[in-house]
Amino acid sequence: MQSTFQLAMLVPTTAIVLFWVILAAKYEEKFEEVTSSIPQEDYYLCELFYIGFQIMDMIHFNIKSDACRKKIKLMSEVYGKKYAEYYYYVSVGGKITYVITVFPIIFLVALLANNPVALLFGVVFAAIFVWYMNESFKDKLTDRREKILAEFPQVLSKMTLLVNSGMLLRDAWNLIANQSDTILFQEMQLTATQLENGVAEAAAYREFAERCGIKEIRKFAATVIQGLEKGAAELTMFLKDMADELWLEKRNLVKQKGERANAKLLVPTVIIFIGILFMIMAPIISGL
Repeated sequence: MQSTFQLAMLVPTTAIVLFWVILAAKYEEKFEEVTSSIPQEDYYLCELFYIGFQIMDMIHFNIKSDACRKKIKLMSEVYGKKYAEYYYYVSVGGKITYVITVFPIIFLVALLANNPVALLFGVVFAAIFVWYMNESFKDKLTDRREKILAEFPQVLSKMTLLVNSGMLLRDAWNLIANQSDTILFQEMQLTATQLENGVAEAAAYREFAERCGIKEIRKFAATVIQGLEKGAAELTMFLKDMADELWLEKRNLVKQKGERANAKLLVPTVIIFIGILFMIMAPIISGL
């Protein structure tokens, strides 16, 4: 005989399962071009993301809103301006897909097991998927910024020496930019190309700082622009002071990186603890 909980769950479970099945059966071809271009190594179950994309269409999700633009700006640091909007769209669609896919499964489990605790477990499970996607991007962004910041003090020291020896800043920039092919040097090479194509120095350095997205490099760009206005002597002094400041910042960054590594070890421990807690509490609650 069915319990009151099972009877109450029957309608919403049927509705949400049917909703998922209709989306899965009807809209795959509509978004095939988008889903086929998603890198599978970065997004788990990305072949189902068309479900999230269709829901975004249904609710008229505005990717041009102020909140979205702020997130797209962060995406541009990792993926570049050209692809930032695309990856943000994929990210939102992926999160919606994870949630809308987990819920039917959890509703069915709760219905068949006659256990309301499974619903709470499902909410936590869906939240973990969303959290994972957010943290995965944050890790990429942080890693990129840290790599740039780790190399920048040495670059700035070389630039200071070259400018102090009488070389023009743009010539020193071009010389240093071609010495490597890491993230920072790739951004410098792009700036060098802009300078060669006639972009004003101030505008090129300002855009370089925006692409890197680091406050220290924004400060560097502002300092360089100010130094260009005041002359070579002032510029050399500014560069030297900032190089000293960044070497100190680099030492602090190494310490912070070690502390964050220790903190991250707590996350899997907490998740395992929550899982064990659910396993212990579920039989107790269902027996009440």
